[in-house]
Amino acid sequence: MKRLFWLALLYISYQSQGQTPANKTLLWQISGPGITKPSYLYGTIHIMCPDDIVVTPALLARFDAAQKLYLELDLSDPKTMTDAAAGMMMKGGVTLQQLLPKTTYDTVAQRFQKLAGVPLAFVNSVQPMLAEAAIYPGLLGCAGEAWEQKFMQMAKAKKIPVAGLETTKDQLDVIDSIPYQVQADMLAKSLEDVDSLRTSFKQLLAVYKNKDLDSLNTLINDDPDFGKYEAIMIDKRNAKWIPEIIKQAKLEPSFFAVGAGHLGGAKGVINMLRKKGFTVKPVAY
Repeated sequence: MKRLFWLALLYISYQSQGQTPANKTLLWQISGPGITKPSYLYGTIHIMCPDDIVVTPALLARFDAAQKLYLELDLSDPKTMTDAAAGMMMKGGVTLQQLLPKTTYDTVAQRFQKLAGVPLAFVNSVQPMLAEAAIYPGLLGCAGEAWEQKFMQMAKAKKIPVAGLETTKDQLDVIDSIPYQVQADMLAKSLEDVDSLRTSFKQLLAVYKNKDLDSLNTLINDDPDFGKYEAIMIDKRNAKWIPEIIKQAKLEPSFFAVGAGHLGGAKGVINMLRKKGFTVKPVAY
């Protein structure tokens, strides 16, 4: 489930670690030393059905108070997409067909095409973790949309700049650190039981829509095969973001929208900001 959640985040403690049920939210206010007007932090998920992406009046009011939108990546910069396309391929001419036994590859290919709507051969040279993202619209049963797209539209309408907390290279370096064979085995494991995968994904979405960070943290910690990569995929990235979030929040009120899996827990963005002396409080919306 941890891998499933991180992939959904890729294209989120009260006191120190926990979050009380009364404060279930994905929207948080940042204030404290050097901050004249509060900034806001929002936990996204990168693919949902469009009808589930609802901007409430309270959320809109906080967004409208911002003078800049920060996402994980600057999606307003065309270079972000061109860099992503260039970095998706496995190096050295490696292909998924080489990494998996023929019978496993054939099974994966059949199930992948059913969910993604395209032959697996189209992504045979793409890093398997990135190729796996293509199956999520099929799991959703709708044309998926991202919160990031919505916030980009809102920023354009408001005519405020967009920036990224990291670069495309930063994200690709994270994926590059996971051996291709491990990625291929993960993809095959995901597609072993599509019904179970779909159930797990729907469970994750239900918890997200319930705005429950504690339960999200539980879900993303139940994949023993993926545990050794959590530090580079979540924790280290959080630590790199904190100085930029603080710097920007002191400069001007901003709206930070990052994957919800980065927010909670002892090494999450909320707790790390608090450890730096800032007040991060839940906002009902």
